[in-house]
Amino acid sequence: MAENSKDPFYQQWWFIILIIILAVGIIENTFDDSDQTRVERADAITSAFQEETVSEETVENKPSPDEIAAHLIKKRFGSTKEERENTVVSAEYESGVVEVIIEATKVSTAKTLKRTSLNTAFDYMKSMKDHLNVNQATFIVKAPLTDPFGNVEMEDVMVVLMSRETLDKINFQHFKTSNLSTVADSYWEHPTLTGI
Repeated sequence: MAENSKDPFYQQWWFIILIIILAVGIIENTFDDSDQTRVERADAITSAFQEETVSEETVENKPSPDEIAAHLIKKRFGSTKEERENTVVSAEYESGVVEVIIEATKVSTAKTLKRTSLNTAFDYMKSMKDHLNVNQATFIVKAPLTDPFGNVEMEDVMVVLMSRETLDKINFQHFKTSNLSTVADSYWEHPTLTGI
């Protein structure tokens, strides 16, 4: 009599293949998860580094007070691009002190020169108030003046100086430009502009 020698199911060929397929799938998923985790960590590190770099670039790319001042002034003086470019003689910022010197060569009347100078000084001081590292702001306007003999020379016609303390006191939203001479730490205008 022949014995029916059937192997147990765990020794059958189909069961062994099933176990191998499951084992390969489990191992593959394990390695995929670890690779995905590594990729996610790398992305997170890269993202954090990029955000830090962007914030550093933002600080580095932020215009300095003298650049802001020069930009404001170029909007007010001159009618052509060339005139605007030549308006700012110097704009310097060092150790908390910013100073701008302007040459108003193309202003037609003393009244226009005074009005434009006061409005520009207002905009300039307002923008300097927003820069907390500015301790003192100086605004100087030069213009061609003719003496009684007909000689023309570039001379100072307005000088406005404000300290950080003064800038902090001013509410520029309701401030009148005509009060610059009263509140500035130092204000001087050429006699040509006085009484206009």
